[in-house]
Amino acid sequence: MPTVDRKDSDENPSLNGMPRVDVRVVLFTVSDGRLLIALQEQGECQSLPRGSPTLAESLDATGTRILADHVGIAEQYLEQLYSISHRSEGVWTVTVTYLALALASPGGPPPNSAKWFDAGRLPELNHVDQMIVDYALFRLRAKLGYTTVAFHLLPPSFSLTELQNVYEAVLDREVDKRNFRRRIHAAGVLEGTGDTRREGSHRPARLYRFRAVHDAETYLTPAWATGAEREAVKP
Repeated sequence: MPTVDRKDSDENPSLNGMPRVDVRVVLFTVSDGRLLIALQEQGECQSLPRGSPTLAESLDATGTRILADHVGIAEQYLEQLYSISHRSEGVWTVTVTYLALALASPGGPPPNSAKWFDAGRLPELNHVDQMIVDYALFRLRAKLGYTTVAFHLLPPSFSLTELQNVYEAVLDREVDKRNFRRRIHAAGVLEGTGDTRREGSHRPARLYRFRAVHDAETYLTPAWATGAEREAVKP
């Protein structure tokens, strides 16, 4: 984690005290074949949704609260990325960052109080937010290769074409249809629902669902950690 040297502390007395702590969330969704990121207005610029943790909540709970308060939706997936120390508005700040995924509706991205921007064409962000977005995007793309994270961007049942569209949107490139389907079937993570859905003028497509049992708590703060935090803040 980047640190502030002694010289900086001597020049700015505020750096000798306790740092300010904030939480920032990079929220992704896929809509109409595009990977989108939610940003909110901060003055004349756009920024990542952010907030400060309260005494009685875990950092993961803070991330969820930020999305509910500032974006107006609940995430499908939430993962802590990393922490960074920096000077923000002249104040020594420790920022805990999160990657979150939300499910787009058939009519477009989820409605919210923030604005959605194409991940490849974002407005100018402050230096810290840009670093966070860059790493979140790198992390999301990397996880496609060894996890089932893409399923959090899909409804409970979906076609193979819809699944491929999510991969292409996140990777920002086309993938070979035949090879993609062979790898997906070989992974054994799908099972047929027995239903079909017509996609355009083509014949009805088979629908699938994710085979594994999903427990959202497995990627958030474990129960023992949350309990320990609560005990620590008791008077």
